[in-house]
Amino acid sequence: MKQKKTEDSIKRTAKPSVRKVGTMLGSGALAVLMIGTVSIFALTSGNNEAQKDTKAAITNTKTTSVTEAETERDETYTSMNTVTWRKAGISEYKMAQAESETTTSAKATTTKKTETTKNAAKETKVNNVTMVATEIVNVREKADKNSEIEAIVAADEEVIVTAETSDGWYKVTYGDYSGYVMKDYLKKAEVTTTSAAKSETTTAAKKSETKKTTTTKAKTTKSETKKTETKKATTANSNSSVISYTDEEFDMLCYVLQGEVGNCSEQSKIAVANVIINRVKTGRFGSSISDVLTAPNQFTAINGYYSGRNKPTQNTIDCAKRALNGEDNSNGAVYYYAPQYCGGSTASWFESLTFCMELDGQRYFK
Repeated sequence: MKQKKTEDSIKRTAKPSVRKVGTMLGSGALAVLMIGTVSIFALTSGNNEAQKDTKAAITNTKTTSVTEAETERDETYTSMNTVTWRKAGISEYKMAQAESETTTSAKATTTKKTETTKNAAKETKVNNVTMVATEIVNVREKADKNSEIEAIVAADEEVIVTAETSDGWYKVTYGDYSGYVMKDYLKKAEVTTTSAAKSETTTAAKKSETKKTTTTKAKTTKSETKKTETKKATTANSNSSVISYTDEEFDMLCYVLQGEVGNCSEQSKIAVANVIINRVKTGRFGSSISDVLTAPNQFTAINGYYSGRNKPTQNTIDCAKRALNGEDNSNGAVYYYAPQYCGGSTASWFESLTFCMELDGQRYFK
């Protein structure tokens, strides 16, 4: 048989109410909140302490630096305060000014030397070439017209060139002197041979002259022999001719006739031949046919004889023989000219002479 519970036991075993549960939960939450707050405060306090320590160190460093700077400044002021100041005298000022001018002058001189070195002409060595002065010329100390004169070289005197500059000077030695001469006043000396070379040259020249003399004598002998033979050969021909002549002179006459009137009639050829013969007869133009035909500025057709041009035809040769044998139609003429080729003063001069005749457009005078 079960026992009936009492009120007290029921109360003790009954479940807690909602209010009590809320109170308990609120107390726990408050405890947790307080613990968190305490922790955060602790952390914050620690950081603040560290920051305070850092700030204190920085402040101490600044204070030390400022103190040291002030100390140095005080010491500097103290040392400057101990210097005695005075005004410089005029002599010291002049000395300082002179030193400044000397420095400036030295700089200017250095600059000038540098520029001179840069602008200096190039000098090239020459292997002792002998040159001759074209006229009186000065040997100067430097390659400059304003430089001092070391010596004076007379015209045609020799100097030894040892170098040349790019601005128109030779470096020379002249006796005991050395200096510079302008290129325009020197020329290369003629090369002279040694005594042995001269001797050999003289010997060779003598041999050559001897050989030439021998050859000339031989040629002369042959020529004289030929002339003698020619004269003998032409004596028979000359016996019947109006003047004496050689075979060579006959050939010369034929070439001149061919060159002067080769395309004209036989009468013109005979007339010109007689002009030549008449000149030999008078003696005023030469004593032979060759003298007359080779006289300067007379019969230019003689060039055909020496060059072999205008070889005479048989008709021209026959006309020359007829004239030499006495056939004459010239009326004593010693001049002739063709008006179609000559005019002006030349024609006037011919026309002032005695007119003889006219053939094939050519007029003859004496």
